[in-house]
Amino acid sequence: TMAKQRIGEQLAQQTNAQSSKINVQFVVGDAEKLSLKFPTNCIDSIICSFGILHLYNPDAFLSEAYRVLRPGGRLSFSAWAPPSRTEGFGITLQSVEEVGNMNVEGLPQGPDFFRFGDTKEAAETMQLLGFEDVQSVELSDMKWTNIKDGGMLYDTLLNGTVRTREILLGQTPEQSVAIQQLVKERYNALTNNGERSLAMPAVVTSGQKPLQ
Repeated sequence: TMAKQRIGEQLAQQTNAQSSKINVQFVVGDAEKLSLKFPTNCIDSIICSFGILHLYNPDAFLSEAYRVLRPGGRLSFSAWAPPSRTEGFGITLQSVEEVGNMNVEGLPQGPDFFRFGDTKEAAETMQLLGFEDVQSVELSDMKWTNIKDGGMLYDTLLNGTVRTREILLGQTPEQSVAIQQLVKERYNALTNNGERSLAMPAVVTSGQKPLQ
């Protein structure tokens, strides 16, 4: 609802500026079951910004996206690079592994969160589904410039993520304290006490449905 309101306001401003009518329809649905909302060959372009890594069955989404795209249509999506290169995730998840518990009780099994942060895996998956002109690139210059200390990093992942949030919330009080302390120590060591920003590269993958 908040996104719909923000986008609506932006479109209204653009409409006023261009003196033209822009008609946008918002549809609530299941990304893995687009057939419930959209027929085959009906969409020109699909963009999924950091959404694919939250899907239980991302392959179903990719297959459905291929189906609903018109010939020549393009799918593009983004995902975080693995923790070995995304320093914010690396610091936090390593801290949980060392002094906490990654196997939180009640947290359902899910697909590899960083699967599509591998450019080779992302490109090959698209090609196997039939996409052409597939490109998958890592935006290695992306950084989190707004994170000022380890406490802020912890709070950002606690309040701004989904699965990582549940992992952090699933710790005992003692584990939580230890994790936060270790995140702060690792952040300071890695960034020289905040003198540089955290590297947080993303991978963007795009492919086109064949014209015929």
